[in-house]
Amino acid sequence: MIDLYKYRKKRVRILGTSGKVFVGFVDVYTQPLDDPDGLANIAIVPDGAVGYVVGFYEKDIVSIEVLETAEVAETTPQLQLA
Repeated sequence: MIDLYKYRKKRVRILGTSGKVFVGFVDVYTQPLDDPDGLANIAIVPDGAVGYVVGFYEKDIVSIEVLETAEVAETTPQLQLA
């Protein structure tokens, strides 16, 4: 069981159960009591993203780690605008 609350307002790297890695800022934490399905979850603003968040239920996270700002810059692909 992962304590998602401790990651709120931090920059993180998440490995999802799909095998995809996401890097971004944890913008929202929702406790199980406030979730319709009774599951803790977080929403991150992915690095380089504008106008959207990606949500993760606790059960969909394989691993999560807090990143330093410099580490994020080195590992995050940049969005290319047309």
